[in-house]
Amino acid sequence: MLAALLFSSAIALTFDDLPGTSFPGNDRCDAAAVRAWNEKLLSALRKHRAPAIGFVNSGRECMRRDLASILGLWLRNGEELGNHTAHHVDLNAISPSEFERDVIEGESPLRQLLKANGQKLVWFRYPFLRTGLKRSVRDEVASFLRERGYRNALVTLDSDEYLYNNAYAAALAANDGAHAARIAAAYLHFMDDITTFYEKRTNEVVGHPIPHVLLLHVSALAADRLDDLLTMLERRGYRFVTIDEAMRDPAYSLPDGYAGKQGLSWIHRWGVAKGMPIVWEPDAKIPK
Repeated sequence: MLAALLFSSAIALTFDDLPGTSFPGNDRCDAAAVRAWNEKLLSALRKHRAPAIGFVNSGRECMRRDLASILGLWLRNGEELGNHTAHHVDLNAISPSEFERDVIEGESPLRQLLKANGQKLVWFRYPFLRTGLKRSVRDEVASFLRERGYRNALVTLDSDEYLYNNAYAAALAANDGAHAARIAAAYLHFMDDITTFYEKRTNEVVGHPIPHVLLLHVSALAADRLDDLLTMLERRGYRFVTIDEAMRDPAYSLPDGYAGKQGLSWIHRWGVAKGMPIVWEPDAKIPK
């Protein structure tokens, strides 16, 4: 029982949109700036001895030449990489066959890199967490992913964290450090509230605590404030584990009852499968 309780206080850190998107000004396509932001984020992971996985969008033209170098930073730091499609495509806006082609395109720069580092390409994350407007689409694409050897990287702690990322990057681009500081403080408070919400909702839906999977993004805000965020999670009693360790919990085999336009936490999806109404997480409140 004690071991189970300790494990239920675990959390896996996952970062979407690698090599990064919410950076100030022209940093998104400046290889040196992107490298610096990623190095800062990875430094915080090392400080907390926290494993993580980055989900890669490999199709950004302005980063093609430098992508392998940026991804190498993650691999040398001991992190994992997964496929997030080449161009961050929305399954709800295109056909399953178009989506599947972009998944395959996203593999090409990853498989060789991972093989050279003793890893295999195993993990996939749906952009926007959108898995299909209809059950038939959801099930078709899920079958395609399984056939290509992927595991779906489920998310339990989801939020509008990206809105804070975008606002923070804009404040930095405007050289408004005071506004950026207010956004960062609000973000940390928001993430504390999100964690509280999902802890409670998990108990209601699953019936007990589980190891969580947290969705974050590779951004300037994550790079600057990841140390603070991980410290907050540690104070709440969490320890950091890999996504594979988190998803060994039997809860991650519960049926997904949702198909529709929203990108949802699997806590909500499992609840829908049980006939429970969705109880929405707190809204983002960006300081003006």
